[in-house]
Amino acid sequence: MSDHAAVDRFVDFASLALISVAAVLSAVCGYQAGRWDGEQSRLYSLANAQHFLASETIGKADALTAINVALFLKYIDALNAGDQREAQFIYRRFPKEMHKVLDAWLATKPFTNPKAPLSPFALPRYGQDMRTTEQRDEQAASADFDAAQTAHRHADDFSLLTIIFAAVSFLAGISTKMVFPRHAIIVGLGIVALIYGVVRLIGLPVL
Repeated sequence: MSDHAAVDRFVDFASLALISVAAVLSAVCGYQAGRWDGEQSRLYSLANAQHFLASETIGKADALTAINVALFLKYIDALNAGDQREAQFIYRRFPKEMHKVLDAWLATKPFTNPKAPLSPFALPRYGQDMRTTEQRDEQAASADFDAAQTAHRHADDFSLLTIIFAAVSFLAGISTKMVFPRHAIIVGLGIVALIYGVVRLIGLPVL
């Protein structure tokens, strides 16, 4: 058997192997690209939902503050008028958290202490629960958004590998239409591309 014939047989075998392996890997990468695209969409939806919750928390906090301010002004008016009955009536209408803040403010003796905070709303603890909830929602949204971007990169990586393995199949296919030594060169390029793709594939996470 001549050297050319041996090379031809090797190229034929290598071409068949490349086409088979590349086709399987291309299908796997296409599947993973689709899975990561879906994961990306899911995570972006979660991030948007968390942002919405954070905005809703801010809206509720603003509305509650408006109510608390109105009640507080009436409460102060009642105290200034010496109407303890009305003052206690209004005090009982404050939300539970506002009771704690108002008590803390009254403990500073604001009517006689010039260094006391101007109002309960100036105390750091006012709205603390709402701020904590908002921060938690924003942090969750940020984490989901970062995860979505990572999923997007993985989807792009798998899409690129799909193209690379498709190119390997193409090179292997056209090599059968060429003669020595071109077909061997084309198959060699296909093998190099396949190895590169496999190395990249090994480093990627799968769903």
